[in-house]
Amino acid sequence: MMKYPEHKDLLKDPMGRYRTQSLFREFYQKDPPIWTLSEEDPQGKLPSLKALYMEVGDPTEYQFAMEAFGSWKQWLKIKSAKAIQPYIEDWSMELSLKIRSEGIRGVMLESKNGKNKYNASKALAEGFWSKESAAKRGRPSKEEVAKELKIAAKLDAEFADDAERIGLAIVK
Repeated sequence: MMKYPEHKDLLKDPMGRYRTQSLFREFYQKDPPIWTLSEEDPQGKLPSLKALYMEVGDPTEYQFAMEAFGSWKQWLKIKSAKAIQPYIEDWSMELSLKIRSEGIRGVMLESKNGKNKYNASKALAEGFWSKESAAKRGRPSKEEVAKELKIAAKLDAEFADDAERIGLAIVK
């Protein structure tokens, strides 16, 4: 996996400005790309920025920005580029799910043979990760509601496309 020190000289253009879209195979014109935004490079030559993001596993994204670009400011510029947003918009949600999944697996292991077997087993039995369990804590924040609506809209769009493709009509 190519990280910041190996490509430090490629992160800025000849005028010393941060490169954004041109860093990626999906957008480059003349400057050589150093990353792909896909899961893996179709040509097999470039490392995946998403893979590094998931590998670093930092929900704050700071450590990831330092490892990939050596600069928080450059990562913010990249994230704000409208053309790049569709590629990266779900990365943080996927990382949250990955971390949550790893946590649940840890609790499962603890329930089988850990020192806190009883508490871990109880947490699993109560379904601590589920929406019903989360509902006990109070009203969801506006951000959580917006996030859930966004996920639902994406799922609706995907199912609508599939249904249309196979000739089904969706009644709302």
